Amino acid sequence: MASVSLSRVTKSFGAHEVLHGIDLEIAAGEFVVFVGPSGCGKSTMLRVIAGLEEITSGELRIGGELANRIPPGERGIAMVFQSYALYPHMSVYDNMAFGLKLKGMDKGEIDRRVRRAADMLQLSPYLDRRPRSLSGGQRQRVAIGRAVTRDPLVFLFDEPLSNLDAALRVATRIEIANLSTAMPGTTMIYVTHDQVEAMTLADRIVVFNDGRIEQVGTPLELYERPRNMFVARFIGSPAMNVLPVVIEGPADGPVLRHGQGTIPADAFALAADDIGRSAWLGVRPEHAEIVDAGGGVMAGRVLFAEKLGELTILHVDVGAADPFVAKVAGTATATRGDPVGVRFIPERSNLFSEQQLAYERTK
Repeated sequence: MASVSLSRVTKSFGAHEVLHGIDLEIAAGEFVVFVGPSGCGKSTMLRVIAGLEEITSGELRIGGELANRIPPGERGIAMVFQSYALYPHMSVYDNMAFGLKLKGMDKGEIDRRVRRAADMLQLSPYLDRRPRSLSGGQRQRVAIGRAVTRDPLVFLFDEPLSNLDAALRVATRIEIANLSTAMPGTTMIYVTHDQVEAMTLADRIVVFNDGRIEQVGTPLELYERPRNMFVARFIGSPAMNVLPVVIEGPADGPVLRHGQGTIPADAFALAADDIGRSAWLGVRPEHAEIVDAGGGVMAGRVLFAEKLGELTILHVDVGAADPFVAKVAGTATATRGDPVGVRFIPERSNLFSEQQLAYERTK
């Protein structure tokens, strides 16, 4: 077991700084997922932890020990890359054993570790095969097994499922989840751009943007209470709807005005000086309901209906810059051109200031 601690870590390539003073504490045994858009710094951060990139400034500690100058091979880390990087002329067994043989490990111990990893990853029937006879998912499991045999303090995964098709991604994701259960106490750090992987695998998610951390929290915390509009829009699919509103304050309590309609604002901790300010109301598509025209808190017209069987995704023009998206039952009958109303529960919504920071929700 080993914790990973980052204190004011920066990374520059020449004059270009790509990581800006990263502070992060990862507990021993925790499964943490780094997510964010392409170029946000998440893979660079992983490579810094692995020792494949040198820290420009700041401190990295692994298991409490300062690791800035420790060579990659001595950090107690095993890394699984996007590419399988298997030796095509070797069997599955030999691919998984190769690194241990180079270290001069006892043959009996090598065999024990390889067979233990193969059992974990359901690879035992394939130990005599070569990589070309395996599916993509099986090859990636061999690459993971090769890392498992090293019995590392910390596992690093750099988008290991991105080369797999949809079905194999799901199957291999389950294997990785099972692996974390089978190796309690082993710290795992996983990089992905796929929020489904992040939400289903992580104990905590770290959201990166432009070389900085936007928010750290459990999947449910990020989904329910995003710190700012970037996190709100990044987590969730389809993305959260964001509507421009003005905070108004009649005698019976504050409201949010959008166009000609108003929405109660008593679910948010608003101060007197917030009255009159512009803000952004965030509503997740799954928290919206489409009702008959004349009902709800907003009027609109259906622009497009994506019928997906078990659900329908409706795109509705409500007078905002972007269509309002709602997830409704697959049996919904609304079609292009239909006038509709939109209804949602304010307590399930989020309100963001002009600086795009979230107002605290009181309910």
